[in-house]
Amino acid sequence: MELTTHCLLSDNLNRDKVFQLVNVANKFDSHILIELNRRKFNAKSLLSVGVLHGANGMISFHANGDDSETALTELKKVCIES
Repeated sequence: MELTTHCLLSDNLNRDKVFQLVNVANKFDSHILIELNRRKFNAKSLLSVGVLHGANGMISFHANGDDSETALTELKKVCIES
């Protein structure tokens, strides 16, 4: 099942958030992408998500797999935590 959710980053995405997003994404079997400004990044790759360090604005999470709903819920929690 492929699902998408959106999250508004009010603050710049710092190093700790980048690590958190990658760690959470790696807990799931689903294929997960993070999209910002029409560019997509592999959420399970620190090298890929690291490019987002300092980013802000609207990001999207796309997940495809059996646990995609749970994965997106958990990623959104990381996104909105202060």
